[in-house]
Amino acid sequence: MFYIQLTLSITATVISLYICLNTLIRGFRFAVNRLFALISFATAVLNVSLTYQILFPGSPHGTGAARIYLAMISLVAQLYFHYTQIFPRWEKRAPGWVIAVTAVPGLAMLAAALFWDGILASAGIREGQIHYTFGAHFYLYYIVFGFNILGALITSLYKARVLENEAFRIQFFYRSFGDLTGAFFIIAGFIVFPLAFNDQRFHPIGISMGFIMLAVINYYALSDERLLDFRRFYLRVSFWVTIFLLLFVPAYFIVRHVGVVSIAGQGIPLLGVTLLVFFYFVVAFRLIAPRVENMFSGRYLLFERNINEFFQGLSGASDTKNREGYWDIFFETTIDPLGPRFGIVSVALFMRNPRDGSFLYTHGFGESVLTTFEAESDIVRCLNEFPRLLERSMLYTDERLSAYRAELRPFFASARLQVALPFFNHENTLIGIMLLGDLDSKKPYPIELINALDMYRIHFELTLANSLYLEEIAETQISEHDRMVVKSVKNRIIPKKMAQVQNIRISSLFLDNSDYGGDYFDSIAVKNQNLGIFMTDTSNAGIASALLALEFYTVLHTHGASCDSPEKLLNLLNWVTTTSRFSDSKAPAFYCIFSSSTRALTYANASMNPLVLFDANRETFAELNTGGDPIGMDKAATYEARSVQTMPGFIGTLFSRGLTELTGPEGTTYSTGRVKDIIRLNRNDSPALLIRKIYDDLKGFLGETKLMSDISLIVFRVE
Repeated sequence: MFYIQLTLSITATVISLYICLNTLIRGFRFAVNRLFALISFATAVLNVSLTYQILFPGSPHGTGAARIYLAMISLVAQLYFHYTQIFPRWEKRAPGWVIAVTAVPGLAMLAAALFWDGILASAGIREGQIHYTFGAHFYLYYIVFGFNILGALITSLYKARVLENEAFRIQFFYRSFGDLTGAFFIIAGFIVFPLAFNDQRFHPIGISMGFIMLAVINYYALSDERLLDFRRFYLRVSFWVTIFLLLFVPAYFIVRHVGVVSIAGQGIPLLGVTLLVFFYFVVAFRLIAPRVENMFSGRYLLFERNINEFFQGLSGASDTKNREGYWDIFFETTIDPLGPRFGIVSVALFMRNPRDGSFLYTHGFGESVLTTFEAESDIVRCLNEFPRLLERSMLYTDERLSAYRAELRPFFASARLQVALPFFNHENTLIGIMLLGDLDSKKPYPIELINALDMYRIHFELTLANSLYLEEIAETQISEHDRMVVKSVKNRIIPKKMAQVQNIRISSLFLDNSDYGGDYFDSIAVKNQNLGIFMTDTSNAGIASALLALEFYTVLHTHGASCDSPEKLLNLLNWVTTTSRFSDSKAPAFYCIFSSSTRALTYANASMNPLVLFDANRETFAELNTGGDPIGMDKAATYEARSVQTMPGFIGTLFSRGLTELTGPEGTTYSTGRVKDIIRLNRNDSPALLIRKIYDDLKGFLGETKLMSDISLIVFRVE
């Protein structure tokens, strides 16, 4: 018994001093850490005084050491009560006046235990064991001690029910269970055995073991409040205690008893005993220890196998790069298994929109109350500043997130979110956010799942960033190829000069500002000395725009001469476009035919800008328009034609939307009224001169503004 008491008291002293110093070094700035360091120091003083009494039982200073010992027990109980009042540090703690009032009994008892014989009369030895002769008022000591212990217990149980941080609430309950076990050893050795059985032999053992448990459990609770797993901690401690007992007890039995056994009148030599112990240790570690570990960690080992299988499934996600529908396959492989594997009810992936930086819903399952959030939203700013897994409880426990707590707590609660996973590219730009909802068990995410999700985040981020990077390279190559193709097509189909017939003079302007498509206009001689004038805008869709313009060019030059009315050509263009296997695009278009013999102008429109016709005699403008869908939108669409009689001096102007959507340096739009003013004021000028003046006006309006869209302009004058 002597050596057990001495070993436990020295062990408790060393552990308490280590925890005291380490707690001060790692978390001195927090009041709860400083208080726990003080508790650990008082525990060390307590065990030093106990060790002194064990080593020097007949010392004349024994009574003084015993009074220090009792005073420290009372002080530790009081400080632990205050510790429960302010732990955890991020939740609402007890008011200062409550802490001050509850400290009064303990401080009074501290002085009484040190200096008053009414608490402890003397300390000595009885039957080889430490024995205390308590004073007449020792019951006051028990009352104060019970007040502090019950206060700590009630406070812990209350907080285990009301903590806002649901994930930590469960860990707090496990911590309280461990504290209760430690308190049981203290009360059993310090109160139950001395009072109920008049036996003080177990007093040092109960005190040392109880305070060791309290110190270790709460040191773990303060080590990293964000990532606690008390269940696993207890299982691990239980495993090592079991292994120690399985090794120590049989080895002690072998050494203690086998050595005295005699065979043929001779005792077993020391070498034989040593070999027997060694053989048992080998058997224990090879056969017994793995089975014991499975018994204590079976749940976690099963989860690890589940994790390994999950990541094996992810490893082939990027192998589908050359297959069609890569992103659908990638997301289905990497995101959808999160539900059946881990019981996650909902997952939503939001990808960054390069144009405005917002994040749009891309893939997921389950119910999601969010579809998009802006680049300056709180969750985006937080993840840019905190580029790692964000679990809901971290909003309470992590000081680095303090600036976002007020905004993100309601955000997570209203959207029923538990975890946010940010994904960054090679330039550390946030490219995606995955939001994970509740578990189907309605419990907080366990720490092992959080660790697995952090590994998943790294794996998913790497694959996502690489895939986007490779796609960007491919798109750049395709874009450069498209630019070359579009440039070649434009050079081939845009006319260098306009066709000419009698009684009309015509000129054109083309500003090639778009590398990926844009305008196409042309003129052709139609039978009976008529002139066909055509204009379209195929937008900026790269090769698709070039193919559409090339189809228009082909139809216009192969069938335009035989189409004696504009609606026939537009109907033909629409049929060719909607049935083409080379293009599935649509585009607005305008086509008119000028009769050189009658000066009649017949026109049809398919959602293009109307032709503006100026009557020089009346000084009026008319916009020639007909209803009609863009070419290629509807195979069943038909177009109508209308006619207007022109006279010498009439001036017609046809322009693409690049002109009407032109924006100057001050944000103003170039209006068609400016074109009309130039034509009205210069009605006697030739079409070429009018175009020159319109171009000069455009340059003056734009200043240094860079053009992004094609601008096409046709001006004709009836002679």
